[in-house]
Amino acid sequence: MIISTIASHSSLQILMGAKREGFRTRLYVKPNRKAFYSSIPLVDEIVVTENMREVLGDDGIVVPHGSFVAYLGIEAIEKANTKFFGNKRFLKWETSFELQDMALKKAGIPMVEVIEPEEAKPDELYFVRLEGPRGGSGHFLAYGYELEEKIKGLSEPYRIERFTDGVYLYVHFFYSPILNRLELFGVDERLVIADANKRRPFKTLPYTIAGNKAIALRESLIPMLYDYGLAFVKAMEELEPPGIIGPFALHFAYDGEFRCIGFASRIDGGSNAKHWYSALYWERPMLMGERIAREIKLALEEDHLEEVVT
Repeated sequence: MIISTIASHSSLQILMGAKREGFRTRLYVKPNRKAFYSSIPLVDEIVVTENMREVLGDDGIVVPHGSFVAYLGIEAIEKANTKFFGNKRFLKWETSFELQDMALKKAGIPMVEVIEPEEAKPDELYFVRLEGPRGGSGHFLAYGYELEEKIKGLSEPYRIERFTDGVYLYVHFFYSPILNRLELFGVDERLVIADANKRRPFKTLPYTIAGNKAIALRESLIPMLYDYGLAFVKAMEELEPPGIIGPFALHFAYDGEFRCIGFASRIDGGSNAKHWYSALYWERPMLMGERIAREIKLALEEDHLEEVVT
């Protein structure tokens, strides 16, 4: 069996995890990235192409990540006959505000407050978020008196959120249909260019993500976040059967209370950081990419591969 993915986002840990679990690996790489990826012994087969849609004809098990929707489009992914790890129809749920809100409301997870432009107060701070996964690119902070001018040129869907003066936490989970359990895998914070302003704007800086840093939460906060994860899994079982298979992440602002700002409906880039919560389930820290490969391996051993691929 071969595990395949696109060279981007979290492909390195997907490759490493696949090799640790005894699988062969295949990687689809753009020509300008060939030098680095072809130097990695983890890659058994490398397909160099400008057209990432070639992965849709792959004969192995394709593991999607955060670049798949941008490269391939939701419609092409859902129509493909290729075996995707996870519920490929779940991928679209992170791409629109409407779907995200529907899922979070169904799960009963508190959300950040969204306002209309005319509700903005001149001296209050707001976060303007563009729709869909984009690695932070395009989002920005603005005071109420700046909003009208700053949103005037936006051509993409956006929403205005009341800014939370707190910490921003990205919580990684894995739901296993084979073991019938939800595993908390880690928590990270994002390192963004705008951190130079210490989350208060002295000048306009982009919110583009440069990296991720693992966080060890106060233990008293963990049960509540785990409950949110369970509620989210249950909600998605009803909204998009068969529900969640494998990794996802819930994104929160925390100022003494958790307010969800969105989610990732696949492996989240923040799982690239070194987390240890997985050792609670597997006796040692495990990469999310390795956990994906372990689920595939367990499914194959029990002859239940159809439970983890779509």
